[in-house]
Amino acid sequence: MSEPGEYPPDLDPLMREALGWVVRLRSGNVLKSDLEEAQRWRDQSLEHEQAFRQAIRLWRHLKETADAVTQQRAADVAKQNSWHPLHWSTTRRTVIGTGLAATAAAYMVYNPPMNAWPSYSELRADYRTGKGERREIDIADGVAVTLSTQTSIAKLSPERNDPRIELISGEAAIVADRPQDRPLIVQALSLRIIAAKATLNARCVDGMVFATCFEGTADVEASRHVAQLRGGQQVTFSETTGFGEPGRVDVEQAVAWQKGLLIVRDQTLADVVQEVNRYRAGRIIVANPVLGQRLVTGTFHLDHLDNFPTQVQQLFRVGIHALPGGIVVLT
Repeated sequence: MSEPGEYPPDLDPLMREALGWVVRLRSGNVLKSDLEEAQRWRDQSLEHEQAFRQAIRLWRHLKETADAVTQQRAADVAKQNSWHPLHWSTTRRTVIGTGLAATAAAYMVYNPPMNAWPSYSELRADYRTGKGERREIDIADGVAVTLSTQTSIAKLSPERNDPRIELISGEAAIVADRPQDRPLIVQALSLRIIAAKATLNARCVDGMVFATCFEGTADVEASRHVAQLRGGQQVTFSETTGFGEPGRVDVEQAVAWQKGLLIVRDQTLADVVQEVNRYRAGRIIVANPVLGQRLVTGTFHLDHLDNFPTQVQQLFRVGIHALPGGIVVLT
């Protein structure tokens, strides 16, 4: 059984149910019938009992992590108020050589589950955005790049006339207006997107790449598979499932994040929450697997996702349990 700090990013359905019971029993408003019902759930099998005990450790770990983050933020504020602000104009190599050791140590200590911190690979990025942040970057002549939330990009070439970048994780809108003999190359996992004159969107999240072409044409290749995308087409890729066939894409939905919107059409709540967690501070956990499969349709403003748990509560009449650090459990 996993020890605290080793839990996978995606909880299995039994673990989600167990976590829902733990949060319910820790709510401070527990009836005798709740205790009896919880015990019946635990008695169903050895797996149920093990999941319940693991959920208790996870709940404690989440709370301890949230408390630690809250205390660290308070300490950072106090430090900023007492110290003269420093102007960091050093190179990325210098930052790594001085401050990153302390930051990495903090990650090792707290190491919260469910992707609460950047991964090791993201730390090598030349450009990175935090939760809810959008940023335009200048990497080469004839290339305009807008980074979405929690996006990391590394430059594979220092030359401005050789625009090659790696999308480590996240999502980026890209406009390329390059000479045909010097196109833009975007690497995501082992997929390459090659375009001279095109409007693109590249997304790499949870081991899945979505390469979308809105205007112009773009070549995509991985291993020995090559395809060409035209306006309104998208291709998917992962290291496990391989290369998908180009297909039509919902352009309005694909570009919504650039307008500050999240457009959802008949998606499960579990999938919507996963996307909301990329933008919203803290973390939302759907502890009830049946609830997670409910379908959601709507348009949400990315700048107002703090209200998302309340909207879910009103829509599906579910319970909300708030923990420190912005963690919310839906049951």
